[in-house]
Amino acid sequence: MRYIHLDAAVAGGASSFVAYKPGAPMRGNSLPQRATTRARARTVGQRLAIFGTAAAVVVAPALALAPAAFAADPFVVTSPTNGQINVAISGSTVTFTGTGLADGDTVQVLYAAAGSATLDTPAVNSGTMAGDNPGDWSANANFEKYAPNVSTINVIVEEVTDNDAATVVASVPLTFTTKTAPVTVVPAFTVTSPTVGETVTTSTPTFKGTGTPGSLVEIDYNGRGGKDAVAGTGTIDALGTFSIVTDFSQLEPGAGTATSDGVNTGVRVLVFNTDAQGKPIPGAGRQAVVFFFATAPVPLIPLSIVLNPSTETVSQSAAAGVSVAATGFNTSEEVTVAVTDPSGAPVVLGGTRADHLFASDTDGSYTDTLVLAANAPTGVYSVVLTGALTGRTITGTFTATADPVATPTPTATAPAVSTGSNSSSTGTGTSTGTGTLANTGLDGIGIGSLAGVLLLVGGGLVLARRRKATI
Repeated sequence: MRYIHLDAAVAGGASSFVAYKPGAPMRGNSLPQRATTRARARTVGQRLAIFGTAAAVVVAPALALAPAAFAADPFVVTSPTNGQINVAISGSTVTFTGTGLADGDTVQVLYAAAGSATLDTPAVNSGTMAGDNPGDWSANANFEKYAPNVSTINVIVEEVTDNDAATVVASVPLTFTTKTAPVTVVPAFTVTSPTVGETVTTSTPTFKGTGTPGSLVEIDYNGRGGKDAVAGTGTIDALGTFSIVTDFSQLEPGAGTATSDGVNTGVRVLVFNTDAQGKPIPGAGRQAVVFFFATAPVPLIPLSIVLNPSTETVSQSAAAGVSVAATGFNTSEEVTVAVTDPSGAPVVLGGTRADHLFASDTDGSYTDTLVLAANAPTGVYSVVLTGALTGRTITGTFTATADPVATPTPTATAPAVSTGSNSSSTGTGTSTGTGTLANTGLDGIGIGSLAGVLLLVGGGLVLARRRKATI
């Protein structure tokens, strides 16, 4: 029960307290009369003061309660409701309604566009006041960027202050299902990851992007020896997104990093988008991306060289040459060969040589045969192989020695034959013989002895004949 206490000033400084229940009938005297029973003599001013005090006591509580009675209604979304199905949709537009929108504030509806998991795509520019009551609002939300063929929609409906701060006053999350999937704009073919110039920390980076659902994606790059290589393929899903784990194991050894030698700095890939039959999609041009590996996917192979034989004569080098076996070059990389003689002068190699020399197209090995001139100087020769693509070099040496001097073979000479004479009383005879005897295996002494015997026999025969003639 509520009472009003009145403190009325009366003549002589006395006061009177009256408790009054509003609406209750006054018994006996009226309020002014009851307030003056102790002091009858009051002026008109005193009586007005009493009524003014009473009015203040009655009205003050009512004014204190007024702000609560007229407080603004909370921001509410009345349609669609959370969990509602078969929500009406026109093309890609859904109408939202609600209450409690403060004067001057706006309504925003946020959703996740195709390929994104974040509710950050605005569906409306602003909500408008509508309805019979203050705070009623209506807004048309456009979901044209939503994932294709999906009718369940997650949104956040926000009340935002209409000023530079754009403060979110209230936020209402909703999930609902439309009668049909929103009519969406086909996502443009785009590679979103890795970005141009990005450095990846894995040898098998995942390529992500958007495009026409059901279409194909192929990621190509230049492999060893400049040959085309495929890093990965995939299909764009129903949400218009793709995610493909790639393989760059066919890169040149050591290539792909920001610090790689030569022109192979970084990796340039081409990402193609075709329909399910492999035909180009109008408007879906290829995407080029240049990125870097933190660590080369294929480790660099150190260069090595072997010269065989390491030492040979000049004539051998001119005839058979020195074989070269090197490894570690890029496949099909052009290799230049520079040979210098012991004095450091460049050597013009003999034999038939091609204008351009290349490493193997399978493993980057290099083989060659170096032929020197027949009159090449002796000493240590230096061989330098340089990869034209990477600029890396490897050096080896071999030694050319002098040919041995041949020792002449002695020539046999036959001894001279001596001349003998014999005389008698009847005459003289001289027999002289010279010539070269056939090699019978006898030495000089044997031949001389045989000649002497024959001379004696001849002389005996002549003497015998003369004696016979005399008789």
